[in-house]
Amino acid sequence: MGIRIFLKTIILLIASISNLVHAGTDCSESNSGKYLFKCTNASSCSEITEVGYYLNQKESNEPSNELFKCKSEGNCSLITESPVESNETTFYLDGASSTTDKKYNKLIKCKGKNVQLQSRGASSNGGSNNNEFNCEKIDNSASNTSIDHYISMEDDKDNLITCTVQGCYLEDNISGYFINTNSGGSEGRIIVCEKDEGYCDIAEDDNICYGAGDVIVKTEKDGSKKAYLCTSDSEDEKDIIEIQSNTENIKYISITMNNPDDDEDDEDNFLGVSDGSKICIKIGEGSVIPVDDKYCPKECDVTTGTNCVENSYYLVHKKTLNIITNGYGFLYFCKTEKDCTQITETGYYIIDKDTVYFCSNTSCRKDNTVDECDNNGLGRIVYKDNKLSICLNGVTAVDIVKSNNGNYMVTGSGTDSNSDNGSGNSEEDILFASKGKFAIITIKDQIITLNSKYNNNMKYVYVNSSGNQKVMEKGNTCPKNGSLISDVLEFECNRGICTEVN
Repeated sequence: MGIRIFLKTIILLIASISNLVHAGTDCSESNSGKYLFKCTNASSCSEITEVGYYLNQKESNEPSNELFKCKSEGNCSLITESPVESNETTFYLDGASSTTDKKYNKLIKCKGKNVQLQSRGASSNGGSNNNEFNCEKIDNSASNTSIDHYISMEDDKDNLITCTVQGCYLEDNISGYFINTNSGGSEGRIIVCEKDEGYCDIAEDDNICYGAGDVIVKTEKDGSKKAYLCTSDSEDEKDIIEIQSNTENIKYISITMNNPDDDEDDEDNFLGVSDGSKICIKIGEGSVIPVDDKYCPKECDVTTGTNCVENSYYLVHKKTLNIITNGYGFLYFCKTEKDCTQITETGYYIIDKDTVYFCSNTSCRKDNTVDECDNNGLGRIVYKDNKLSICLNGVTAVDIVKSNNGNYMVTGSGTDSNSDNGSGNSEEDILFASKGKFAIITIKDQIITLNSKYNNNMKYVYVNSSGNQKVMEKGNTCPKNGSLISDVLEFECNRGICTEVN
């Protein structure tokens, strides 16, 4: 017969154990807080002294609801209420597989609800046969190249179980995101642990990056789920890092918490880290965890220029001046390693198609390009046919090349209620001027700025509408249709913001 486990109700139980094996014993809640014995046969039993969980299985592959918990020697009890709901699963370290180094070679996997009392060894006609709460032992499946994580649900709190090739163990006082090895169906892919709050929990899968430090889950074509760390508020491949369970692809990166939806809400940030704080994190081995700063490369300090790359732009948090990759902040340009200057002019500062910054008179942000120059792209940077251009009026786009340097008139965007050169957190942000107005912009290589100091020493500003909306300077030839001047627009301007003269 297989191994059987019994609660010791009185010391005489040992003397009559053979009879009790066949007759069964009543293990009700009144029998809790007793010694636990492991019997390999009717006449060979040994006391269990190790704290932990123990499962009675008649056969190795047969689920059982005879789960015992020993809090200390002589303080063991039968678990009579399921710790999980019907669609949940929990794991425990299998006390019977304990090794000398306090690790375990097996886990106990339990699922179900409302465990009922059952007489041990009862016939099919006696006692209740509960199929709603079942447990089974499973082997540690971690390998030399992979690490597994499981949620362990307890009465007082939920814990994290980590399994390596050396064995499984409980993680104590840890913060981070962990790949749920048991995820599938309705169960989430991510386990969240918060050291300060003292809990672990399975998070609902989400596919939206709200800011740096978020974790998202994507469902692949084959139905599998993959988890990613967000480095910004974008789900683009270049802005997310896959969290892999293998032990080989380990990365260390430094990110600054920046929630673009609500700068004051730390709950949406990585493990409650304060907004604007910089943190070094380790990504790999099935987890994302904070680590000591020594593991991350030194970042640029825009106040001193230390560790800054020459001729580079840096978007920084408004309060802490730490480097950020998303949201609103200040933009600095470091001409040399020790010389960084804050950008104060409204306009675009372009590195390439993937890195475009826009600054208003109050803040700067990383902006995306658009595919077409239409009414939705007014004042936006367009990337089309492998070329960058700026959309001036919803129809005309000027390529951003040195030969097109000069002054142009751009149509205002946003809503009528926007103020010129303002900024906000909605998709209706204005760029250079609000709706119904226009703005003089200057293109100079990869920089496009509002020309608030433009002065042609005339009452009006004139624009050649047939010549890419370019501002006409004194001495330019006016476009004509036959002998008549045509395609010239007239504007009245103040500090670069203009109104068309009818």
